[in-house]
Amino acid sequence: MGTTSKLAARNLLRSPRRTLMTAISLVAGVGIFILGDGFVSGMTENVIVAAIDGTVGHVQLRPKGYPTQPGQHPIDRLVTLTPEAKALLDREAVAWTGRTVFAPLAAHGPDSVRVMAVGYEPERDVSVFPRDLWKVEGALPAPGRDEVAVAPRVARLLQLKVGDPFVLQVRTHQGAINALQVTVAGILRTGNAELDALAVLMPARLAHRLIASELPSHISVRLRHRDDAEGFAEKLRAVAGPDVEVVTWVGETANLVHIQQVRRKALNGVMFILMALAAFGVANTILMAAHERIREIGTLRSMGMTERGVLRLFVTEGALIGLAGSALGALWGGWLVSYWSRHPIDFSEIFEKAAKGTLNASALIYTHFDGRVVLASIAVGVVVAVVASLYPARVAARMVPAEAVRAP
Repeated sequence: MGTTSKLAARNLLRSPRRTLMTAISLVAGVGIFILGDGFVSGMTENVIVAAIDGTVGHVQLRPKGYPTQPGQHPIDRLVTLTPEAKALLDREAVAWTGRTVFAPLAAHGPDSVRVMAVGYEPERDVSVFPRDLWKVEGALPAPGRDEVAVAPRVARLLQLKVGDPFVLQVRTHQGAINALQVTVAGILRTGNAELDALAVLMPARLAHRLIASELPSHISVRLRHRDDAEGFAEKLRAVAGPDVEVVTWVGETANLVHIQQVRRKALNGVMFILMALAAFGVANTILMAAHERIREIGTLRSMGMTERGVLRLFVTEGALIGLAGSALGALWGGWLVSYWSRHPIDFSEIFEKAAKGTLNASALIYTHFDGRVVLASIAVGVVVAVVASLYPARVAARMVPAEAVRAP
């Protein structure tokens, strides 16, 4: 087999340009598939992590029938924990916290915009929603002061800077109109596209003054592992009471995760097309090589090479093209995916302009590197090349030695 491989490699180097052009299709197909899979897998994880670490937690309680449409944050009904639910949270959750989410009108000078206000418990919130990716220009609001942190898009729309005062106007829990002047303590970028679009974050004390109620609109829970969410949610539903609903990160991200699965199917379709083109190229290259080397094949057969030996020779040539092209494709595709898995692509500015508070995803896009996908892609490329080589190899192997030797 070693002799066959050496002979196959030498034959391929006779026409380096044709061999290179054939391999390029495999390089492109394998590389694009690895890169696409890395992005799709990364985006799926991105959606999940953004929901868990930014807005939902692992499990969340909220008023029954709470709207799922973006931009709707009613406070006519709030969450009251039953003693049994509180005991369960204290006993089995790693951490839990209340948030008050409402939609006041923010006004500064002649400008105004509807924002998403989030009142959080300063001591407890960080245990449920990590702040590793938070970047603050200025500082976070100080408890006890009428201070808030605003999202970059809010700051841009209202032309706010750190230290500027502006007014928040909202209907209270009972329906009355209330307004307070607050100060911008910081301009906050959380890495979550929904929060970075229209959020105004403030300590819960200030949120309670605005809505005239000390109850939260949401209670978010952190568990030891996110896969425990569904089981814990069932326990919580049994003791939470009839006026609240319990949701998990699974349900809250289902639609966006489904979109990623559609993208994966589209990626598989693109991969199929690219591999079909690569197979056609390999078959064409091997068939051309067979017709160009008719006399050589006749000589080899006359010297004792069997039909199976000729078949093996040309299949080996196809396999070498497949291995080289797939390896190069895996090299560039795998390197990019590996790099972006450690150094995310920052889409913050694009998300701020385009998302408008409707996309619960991280603005930092990590790819997901999976060595198994890389190895599988190489294997698929080699198999495609080998299968594509079978017909032209069989044509070469069936040449009659006497006629092949006399060929011009």
